[in-house]
Amino acid sequence: MTAIPFLSPLRTSASLPWAFLLALGLAVLQLLPAEAHDWLRYERPAVAAGQWWRLVTGNLIHLGWAHYLLNTGALLVGAWLFAAERPPLQWLVALLCCGLAVNLGLFWFNPEIYWCVGLSGVLHGFLLIGAWDWARRGDPVGWGLLFLWCGKVIWEQSSGAMPMSEEIVGGAVITAAHLWGLLGGLAYVLGEAGWRRWRRQV
Repeated sequence: MTAIPFLSPLRTSASLPWAFLLALGLAVLQLLPAEAHDWLRYERPAVAAGQWWRLVTGNLIHLGWAHYLLNTGALLVGAWLFAAERPPLQWLVALLCCGLAVNLGLFWFNPEIYWCVGLSGVLHGFLLIGAWDWARRGDPVGWGLLFLWCGKVIWEQSSGAMPMSEEIVGGAVITAAHLWGLLGGLAYVLGEAGWRRWRRQV
């Protein structure tokens, strides 16, 4: 019988500190004045003018504390479930790749979106990678999570943001960011699979 990973309380006991440190760092950024947020958020004209740091920092600030708590809560739950699947450095690289996928996707394919903030797009990629790790070793829970998460994003692209989500975060939900984050996570795991296959052949 296949074990259900999240029912093993010792799986991630040594793997969570990076997620708590990231959540703490995001809280520090949230405390910065609004003028600093304006310099950090993804903003299409500013990126086009050469302010490339916004492709990373735009994921690190939030509309408000409700938005922050929603995203960091999802981050910590995801880390509790999946952090033990790979070393912290690999997770941080994966999150960076997902974040770049979000903002580059918005920049290249969604010119109508002027600005965007928040970690939710990155989280969609993060949770896909974690579910993929479970599915790759044959855990049916992983496959179920993959279908559930992909189905959520497909529903959002056709029907808009999930009910009540805009009221909770205090602003518009950019569902395109969720799509690009999910695709960034997919690109990451497919790239990993290609790399492993190439290493076996050399």
